[in-house]
Amino acid sequence: MDKPVMIDAEEVAKRLGMSKNYGYKVIRELNAEQEKQGRPIIRGRVRSDVFEKAYFGGAQDADLL
Repeated sequence: MDKPVMIDAEEVAKRLGMSKNYGYKVIRELNAEQEKQGRPIIRGRVRSDVFEKAYFGGAQDADLL
């Protein structure tokens, strides 16, 4: 499995088939969850593994698409 990378709103939107503004909303929500867990975040970006798990059940499940 590849190392997680930080993805931006454009990539999130592309993966979900939504607008870039919606991508930012998704990132804000996921980063808020990460902050509650005490993990550092980068505004406007989210870890790819966190995104994949939240929306596709995990990186391995997403590979099946």
